[in-house]
This record gives sequence, structure tokens and C-alpha cells, in this order.
Amino acid sequence: MLNIKKNIIALSLMLVGFATSFAQEKLSLDSLIQVIKKSNPELMVYDQQIKSQDAKIDGASAWMAPMVGVASFMTPYNNFSRPGNQQDGSFMLTAEQKFPNKSKISSTKNFYAAQAAITKEGKAENFNQLRAMARSIYFETLVLERKLQFDQQNLEILKNLKKLSEIRYTYNKADLAEIYQMEAKIYQLQNKISDTHANINIGKIKLNTLMNRDVETTFQLDSKAMDFTLINTLNEQEISEKRSLSKQYDAQIKSLQLENKMIAADAKPEFSLQFNHMITYNTMMPNQFSLMAGISIPFAPWAAKSYQSKLKSNEFETAAMQQQKESFIINNIGMIKTQEEHLKHMKMELDLYEQKIIPALHKSYDVNLLNYQENKVDLLTVLNAWKDLNEAQLNELDLSNTYYQMLAEYGKNVEK
Repeated sequence: MLNIKKNIIALSLMLVGFATSFAQEKLSLDSLIQVIKKSNPELMVYDQQIKSQDAKIDGASAWMAPMVGVASFMTPYNNFSRPGNQQDGSFMLTAEQKFPNKSKISSTKNFYAAQAAITKEGKAENFNQLRAMARSIYFETLVLERKLQFDQQNLEILKNLKKLSEIRYTYNKADLAEIYQMEAKIYQLQNKISDTHANINIGKIKLNTLMNRDVETTFQLDSKAMDFTLINTLNEQEISEKRSLSKQYDAQIKSLQLENKMIAADAKPEFSLQFNHMITYNTMMPNQFSLMAGISIPFAPWAAKSYQSKLKSNEFETAAMQQQKESFIINNIGMIKTQEEHLKHMKMELDLYEQKIIPALHKSYDVNLLNYQENKVDLLTVLNAWKDLNEAQLNELDLSNTYYQMLAEYGKNVEK
């Protein structure tokens, strides 16, 4: 009866465990990146900035506000001490309107539109950075989950070796020191497992933060993400046309060129119209008016210095920006080529670990364990074989993590 109860309890716990596991969503890398693209607060800031810059375009066609005023025109100081029919001067109402140059309005609109384009490319580049960060964390966490599996397997191996040593000790075929040594290694490995669990949870917290979700949200990683490959050599022209950072340089250069047009429009004259209406104090005199049209002369030498110096400054700034773009393209190509070589070499090393080194060391451990069970070797030999296997597995994991971290960085350099 007691055994039946134990079995029922064990079965209940298993069902709860399965239900919990099933309830966790499996979040693929692509799905995670799409959530980041839609919900990350950093990217949402760019959307508001773009709206702000677009709103300025509508205001670029606005005219200057009209000027209105009142005054006393040609009025003597002692005017109001005279009789009404002998008073001089007038009470004046005045209104003035300036008319902006159409080319200046057009160039200002184009300049504001260029600012929005820079922000859009900035958003694309920031998303590229966040995508690379998400891949890096995702891959690192997947490698940690593989490490956890290896550590758990090694823990079972050490526990079995300890049990085997305890059995042999009862027959005086094992040393008590060996048992304590195994026990210490078990505790050390349990510490590592606990540390790996914590690092996995930290990785998921980081991913939840990138997705703008509750950091406590649980989910499973998709191991298929480890099949991610991105070997795509780009030439100079393709980098110039596709990379968001390169396109951002282009947008900034275009903005400077449009700003030059806007500054050059300052050299074009603007018109103004002024109307004055005078109501005479002398009731015997008729009311009067004046109408005056004006035009600015911005090309006067003392006025032209302002926009001419700005034009020269922008020309130098444009040349500097072009140099920055060319420098970026050259460095980006060099980085891509270097990373491609590293990735190819590391892939060969990983294949060698997976197909040759680890299987051979596993066979060596299995043979030594069998010999130990048959009293042909001592426990130290078995532990050395296990240590070699464990170190090879850890080296493969470290190399795998380095490979995927570089792959994430490589993706940032070749994608839009």
C-alpha cells in the first residue's frame, strides 16, 4: 500500500513537471527579434522623433507674422492745446507683411525631410545593434544550456563512480580517500550546475528586457537557432548600398547638401509691403495713407558674409562626412573578411571536436571504466580519462560560444 502511494505521488510530480514545461512558450530567435523590432523602447523613441521632424515640414511654408501698430504722425508738441480745426498731424494705423522667397520655403522643407531620413536610418542601425545583441545573448544562453546538460551527465558519472568505489571499498579493493575525493568532485560540480542555472536565468532576463517584457516571463529557447549561418561576402558597393550605417552617412551628406541650398536661398531677396492709414487731428483736413513696397538686398557685402561662411563650413563638413563613410566601408570590409576567416577556421575545429576528439575520448573513458570494473586499472586512471573527456567538452563549448558570438557580430556587419 505504501509503495502504491509513493508511485501515485511520483506520478503526480511528473505530471506537474510536464505541465509546467508545456506551459512555457518556445521562443525562436526570429520571433524574439521581431518582438524587439516592434516593442523595444529604444526603437520607439525613434518613431516619436520621426513624427516630430515630419511635423516641422508642415511649418516650413509658414509666413512671418504680420506687424500692426499705432502712432502719432507729424504731430507738434503743443498740438492738443490748439483748437480742433487748427491741430496738425494725424493718428496713424500701420500694417506690414513680409513675403518669404518660395525657393527658401522649398529648400527648408527638403532639409527637414532629410532630417527625418537620418533618424530613420539611425533607427535601422540601432535595430541592427539590438539584433546582434539579442543573437549574442540567445546563443550564449543556448551554449549554457548545453553546458548544463554536460554537467548533469558528468554528475551522474561521478555519482556512479562513487557508488562503485563504495562497493569496492567493502571488499578492500578501493581506498577510502578515493571515495572522499569523488564526493568533493560531486560537490564542486553541483556548484557549477547551480552557477550555470543562474547564468541561464540572467540570459533570459536580458532577453525579456530587450523585448520590453516582464523580466520574470519564462520561456524556452529553440536549439534550432544553433543552425544559424550567415556567410555572405559583400563588396564595397553592396556595403555602401545595404548597410544602415552607410546609408545613414548618405542621409547626413544629403542633409548637408540640402542645408547648403537652404543657406544659399538667404542670398535671394525677400519682399515686404507696408500700409499706413492716417486719421488727421484737424477735422478740416482729409485723411491720408501711404503704401510702401520693400525688397531686401542680402547680397550686399556686409550682409553676404554670414551665409557665405556657412556655405564654406558646410562644404568642409560634407567632405569630412564623405571621408568618414569611405573609412567605414574600408574598415567594414576588412572586419568582414577577417571574421569570415575566423569563422571558417573555428567551424573546422568544432567539427573536429564533435566528430573525432570527443568520441575518441568517450571511448577511452568507457574502456577505462570497464577495466576498472574488472580490476585492471585503478580509479585514478578512470578519473584522468573522465577529466580529459570533460575538458574536451568544455573546450568545445567555449569554442562554440566564441564562434556564435563572432557570428552575431558578423551578422551585424553584413546585414541592413
